[in-house]
Amino acid sequence: MNRHCSSNEALSAYLDGELGGNRRAEFERHLAACALCQEALHNFQCLRACFQSLPHQEIGYDLAPALLAGAKPRTAPTWRHRCSLWQLLPTSFAAAATISLGIFLGTSLVGTPDAGAATPPPSLAMFDLLPPGSVCVGSFAGCYPEGKI
Repeated sequence: MNRHCSSNEALSAYLDGELGGNRRAEFERHLAACALCQEALHNFQCLRACFQSLPHQEIGYDLAPALLAGAKPRTAPTWRHRCSLWQLLPTSFAAAATISLGIFLGTSLVGTPDAGAATPPPSLAMFDLLPPGSVCVGSFAGCYPEGKI
């Protein structure tokens, strides 16, 4: 099929006899001139013949009634849980306390360093490459400036 050819859906619809009169006549004219569509149609016909040659097997039991009996229709719940303001009050206080504590701890950790100080506040020393009081050895020999050691 070239870029102007019909899709596989049109070929399948033609094979199944689902194309209307005008569309079918137009497709048959195209099919007479296009070798690629003829080959694709032949492949669909072979595939159809293969599927039709498969044996039809019966399972011996109709599952539809069993499935329909087990399926319960969904219904909306008959009760609705309502929260009163008094039930939400403890949760609101807990949320406000958590946010307040987070803001307090965040500002105390970062703090406001002095304008002239080049060193970070002592509370941020835990984020340095080496923990406070450790010995700088090997490749870390230049990790701290002279005045800081």
